This record gives sequence, C-alpha cells and structure tokens, in this order.
Amino acid sequence: MDKYAGSIISDPAIAIVELVANAWDAYATRVDIVWPQRTKGIAFSIKDNGKGMTPLQFNRRWKTLDYNRLTEEGNKSSPPEELKDALHRNPYGRNGKGRHAAFHFSDPYRVRTWRDGVETTYEVRRGTGTPFHVTELSSRSAVSGHGTEIVATASEGTSMTADEAREVIGLRFLADPNFVVSIDGTLVTFEDVPTQSIQKIHVDVAEFGKVDLIIIDTQKSDKTTKQHGIAWRVNSRLVGNQGWLGFDHERILDGRTTEAKRFQFIVSADILENAVLPDWSGFVANDEAWQATRTAVHAKINEHLLSLSAERRREAKRTVRETLDRTVRQLPPVGRDRWNQFVDEVIDACPTISTEEVSQIANILANLELSTSKYGLLKKLHDLKAGDFDALYELLDRWTVRLAKDALDEIQTRLKLVQDLDEKLRDEAMDEVGDLQPLFERSLWVFGPEFESLEFTSNKGMTQVIQSIFGANIPGSRLRPDFVMLPDGSVGLYGRDSHDLGHDVDGVSRLVVAEIKKPNVIIGSEQKGQAWKYVKELLERGLLSNAATVTCYVLGSKVDATENEPRTERNGRVTIIPMTYNVFVRRAEKRMLGLRDKLKDAPFLKERGFDGDGFIRSLSEPAADLLSL
Repeated sequence: MDKYAGSIISDPAIAIVELVANAWDAYATRVDIVWPQRTKGIAFSIKDNGKGMTPLQFNRRWKTLDYNRLTEEGNKSSPPEELKDALHRNPYGRNGKGRHAAFHFSDPYRVRTWRDGVETTYEVRRGTGTPFHVTELSSRSAVSGHGTEIVATASEGTSMTADEAREVIGLRFLADPNFVVSIDGTLVTFEDVPTQSIQKIHVDVAEFGKVDLIIIDTQKSDKTTKQHGIAWRVNSRLVGNQGWLGFDHERILDGRTTEAKRFQFIVSADILENAVLPDWSGFVANDEAWQATRTAVHAKINEHLLSLSAERRREAKRTVRETLDRTVRQLPPVGRDRWNQFVDEVIDACPTISTEEVSQIANILANLELSTSKYGLLKKLHDLKAGDFDALYELLDRWTVRLAKDALDEIQTRLKLVQDLDEKLRDEAMDEVGDLQPLFERSLWVFGPEFESLEFTSNKGMTQVIQSIFGANIPGSRLRPDFVMLPDGSVGLYGRDSHDLGHDVDGVSRLVVAEIKKPNVIIGSEQKGQAWKYVKELLERGLLSNAATVTCYVLGSKVDATENEPRTERNGRVTIIPMTYNVFVRRAEKRMLGLRDKLKDAPFLKERGFDGDGFIRSLSEPAADLLSL
C-alpha cells in the first residue's frame, strides 16, 4: 500500500490536501477537521457535507484499488440536488488514490457516509494478502442530508501542526468562497497563509474603478494545476471555474510550467456585478467593464510572472546563444544584431516557452540570415493557405529539400524547353531556323526514352564529319551537338560511341540525325531521301560501321500527306521519320505526362506568357500526323 500510494500516505501535507480535495470533488461546501493531538488524546477526523455515498457507490469506489474517477463519474463534479443550479466543479482527483491518505493518520480508520436516507459505517485497514480490507460495521436508515466523515481509531499524532495544516490548505482552497474549511473549529482564511506566500494588489481599471488581486504562491509546485490559476470573484461568489484558461479561451499560462502548478490569482471584482452571465459560468464577452478589467488584470499577472522569471530568462538567453554560437558567428554584424534582438524579445514576451523551442526557432532564423534569400522564405510561408501547409508537410516528410529541388528543377527545365519549342516551332515566320537547333541539342529525350542517356553527344571529330559530308566551310560548334546550316534549314548529328572488347572507343554505335526544315518546306520523299544521302555517305566514308543504328528525324511545319510514313534502309538499321513541329511539341508534352497543362499556373510558365487554354485547344486539332507518337 505504501509503495502504491507513495507520498499520499507518507507526507502529512499531501495527505490532508488529498482528503480536502475529496470533499471538494464530492461538492461539499463545508469541511470540518479535527487535528490529532496525541498528548491530549484527540484523534484525527475530517467531515464534509458533500454528496456522500450509497453502499453500492462506496463498494465500487473505495474497494477498487485503481478506481478511475474520470471514467466512472466524468470530468465534472455535479452539485447535490439542493444546489442543482450551481455550476459543475472541475474535480481535483483522477485515479482515486486520494482516499488512501487517511492511512497517514490511522490504521485502521473508519468511514461514515450517508446519502439517500441511508447511513453506513465501515472500517478500513491494511491487508496482508491484499492492499487493504473493508468491513461494514453498521447501517441505519431514515437519515437526512448527505456527507462523509473519516475518523481515526487511535489518537496517533503527526509531524505537522494544526497551524501548518491551515497554511497548506489556505494556499490551495481559498479561491471559492462557497467552499470553507475549518480546523479545530476555526475557519481557514487568508490570514492563515504566511506573509511570504501572499501578496495583495489593487488594480486600477480606467473609467470603471478598482479590483483587488490576491496572489498566493505555494513556494513549490504541485503535481497538477488543480486549485491553481485565476479565480474571479464577484460579490463573494466564484464566477466560473478557477484555471489558466480565460473566459475568452485565452490561455494565460501553459499548464505544463512550474508557475502554473504553483500560483493562485484571486480577483475580487465587484465592479463586474452587471457583467456576470445569469448562470455565473463567466462574463458577458462584449461587456466593456469586463474587457477593460480582464486586460488590466492579465497585464498585472504577466508583470508579476515576468518579475519572478527574470533570472530564468537570462539563463535561457545565455543557453540559446551558447548553443548556436558557431552559426551566429558567421553572420554579418547587422544580421547578428537582428538575431540577438529576436532571442531577447521572444524569451521576454513568451517566458513560458522552453529553451529548446527558442533554440529551434533561433537556429532557423540564423540560417535564414546566412542564406541568400534571407527572410523571403518567411514571406512565402506567410502567404500559404492552411491546405498548402499540409501539402508542404507531406512533401518534406517524403523528400529532402535538396532532392525535391533537384527533381523540380529538372521538371522546370524541361517544361520551359517545351514552352520554347511550342513558341518557336509554331512560328511560321521564323527565318533563323538555326536558332532552333540549340533547342534540339537539349531535346533528344523527346524522341524517346532511349535518348535520355548522357552518352548521346557529338565527338570531337564530328566537325570534320560535317565538313566532309556537306562540303561546308563552316565549322560545327564545339558544344554538343555539332550542326551546320543548310540552304533550306539545318542539320545536327548526335552520336553514342561504341566500344571494343578492351573498352576503347571504336566508332559510333547509335546515331541520330535531326534535320530541321524552314516553315515553307513541305517534307516529302525528296527530303526523306536527302536524309538517307547523309547516312549513306557516312557509311561510304567509313565513319559509321555496318552495325551502327541510325534514326533520322526530318522536322518541318508540314508533311506531305502521302509521305507521313517512316522510311527504312539497310534492313531496318536506318529509319527516316518525317515529323511536324506540332507533333514534336505534342510528343514532348506526352513525355512530360501532360504536366505543362497541369502546371499552367506555375509562376515560371506564367512569366513566359504560356497560354494554357490555347494549348489545350491545340490538342483537340486533327491528329492525322500523330502516327509517329
């Protein structure tokens, strides 16, 4: 039992608080305690006028070791019948351990409880095979009222005096004037709270008057925030429930902090008599007197808490700065000043925020100061909608930022390329066909997945190849791929090396010839035949092996209706494919999974004047020339 209940049995201060709290949870309005005095033979007892228990309730609650109050009775304590219009209370207890506190004062002890006309008396003692034994001693009916009394069976003393017990109770149970506790016939009042633990302040409320603020400091934090927080009194009556959550749902203090489990702020505000709701559950939200009083009181409470936490805040600032010193030292003076100001202001304005949380935010800001975008990221985050935050979280949960950027950069590059192709290849007035050739050096992937390989490049000897084939006195570009101008367009050659058994380059295994025709040239058999001449001459000059595979694309704005089928040579090792620019762009779209339409509102496309609706209309045009897709 001692191991199970712990300090509830061993510590007299905790024991008496638990027993008084049981009376509070039973909705007692009065608790009378007789403090034990061994020298005078006076035994301990505590009696309340709470709801009491029927025999069935007693057996369920007292005999169950791990009685769960919240499950059995809910998270509110309802008043007895004669007080049915009173507000429900926030209960103190949760797991029923508080009832074992009586073992601190006596073993065994007796419990007398009466309700619904029946009074029953029990004896409770520690067990040997079980934690405790309960024996019913007597029962009688026709009893009026309700309540519970615990009586020690021996006049065993305790290390705590009656005055000390008044102090412990006064520090926790004075918020509600309708809940009074007496010890040896004397009521516990604010006078029982030691002077170092109580402070009384007058708070001026402009245009409405003054309110009294009593601050009670238990000096050490309790296990929970129960019987702590802000309690509002009007005409000696509690309004709502005591706690750290305001009537406007503003949380005054985080319940996890030490201060939340240590302080009580009792506000006597009779000036708010006309602002109280009819059921006394709170105040009229838009009442001017309430709004002004709440603001003034909350400001005074925050001022008090700040004054107490000054040293802790200084230590928090020091810890944050030491933790991030290496990063902050890289900042320029202006950025360092901004960062230090942020740390000071956050810790001063939010004293309850943990040092770890401040460090995390400060680290982010330090990295922002080091970045080239500075606080532009915060502007972007500020503009996000709620759903965008969820999408961003899912993105970062599945991708690293750098990996996502690499992927999106590649998509952006290709979509921009598609956009350029769409604009320039559809422009029949385009005279400088040579300007299109550089686009194709980045567009091999449009022809098919086999051309994604980075091995597709022109070798250094390709300039000589071009000069030999075309007899042109214009060197090809040293960049890949090499290409030359023709009277009716331009041509580019893109090769992938072949290797011998020693892994040395011994020729070209795969060649792509991309010939781009001017808008006024209709692609027919002559143009297809010209492409074959290029390949044939390469073969004759020994620049291509018989095993090499060649694909020629002849692109233009129009294809002769009778010549839209591919032409093959050398048993299929050479394929010549006529293709309109429209088909090429649509093939690019298909390879990009239609993303240009899906992402038509993306800034990088909008800034280039992308007409998404126009593009969609173009896709509905006759598709007779899509045979090569």
